[in-house]
Parts: sequence; structure tokens; C-alpha cells
Amino acid sequence: MHSASSGPRPSKLVFDPVPTLRSMAILGVLGIALIHLLDLPGTIGPDPIQGTLYLVLVVSCVATAGLLLHAASPWRWLLVLALAAAPAGAYVLTRTVGLPFDQTDIGNWDDTLGIAALFVEALVFSTGAYALVLWRRIAASGEPDRSAYPMATELGAWESS
Repeated sequence: MHSASSGPRPSKLVFDPVPTLRSMAILGVLGIALIHLLDLPGTIGPDPIQGTLYLVLVVSCVATAGLLLHAASPWRWLLVLALAAAPAGAYVLTRTVGLPFDQTDIGNWDDTLGIAALFVEALVFSTGAYALVLWRRIAASGEPDRSAYPMATELGAWESS
């Protein structure tokens, strides 16, 4: 029960999206890792370059998920953007002009795992881009770093004058 002597109650609460964005990015980069891990057996063949790139992507995604688990920073969000954009760009290249190590997928736009990967990569890229925009907006306004505060705070604490 709230008594009048226990202090003022916050009149309005505002949602801090950073923890949610971090969670979305963690699940997203792990999704990218899983999709490429599932597709890995088909990429290891006579020319192991594509399989090696898949392994590098998987390890990078898992490492980035671990980094985001502990904190967010502009550099970590840029890493999220790169991990989403690089495989999506490679997918488009392999389906259009091909790559020196993969000419067999030109025109193969209906690959199920590829479409799933593009979907997850687009979501992860959007999440990372939105997080960077918020980061810049917070930095430009002179507000304190929200990652040290609870998700819901008094509205007045985050308003710029």
C-alpha cells in the first residue's frame, strides 16, 4: 500500500528500448549463425572458401551475441550491421553475377535457407540501424547513458530542455 509519506510517485513512465534492441540483436545474430551452420555441409567441397567464410560468420555472430549480452556501444552496433549486411550482400552477389568460388547459384533465388537468412538479416540490420540512431540521438541531447538505468524511469529524467 502506498502512503503519502513514502515520497512522490512517478506520474509517467517511459520505455527504454535499449535492452529490447540488445535482446533482438542477440537472437537475430544467433539466428544468422544457425541458418549458416545448417547450410554449412553443402558449402564444404572442392573449394573450401565458402565453407570457411560460413564458419567465420558463425563464430563472429556467436562472439557478437556474447558482447551484446554484457553491454551495447556504437562499435558493437556497427558489428551487428556488418554481420547482417555481409551475408545478405554475398547472397545477392552469388545469385546475380556469382563469386569466383561460387558460380553454381546464379539465378537460384528460391533457396529456402537463403530466403530465411535474408529475412533474419534484414531484421537484424534494421534493429542495429535503429539502435545507432537512438544512440546518436541520446549522445546529441546530452542525456545520460540509459544502459546504467532501469528500463522504466520518470519521464522528466529523460526529457531534454
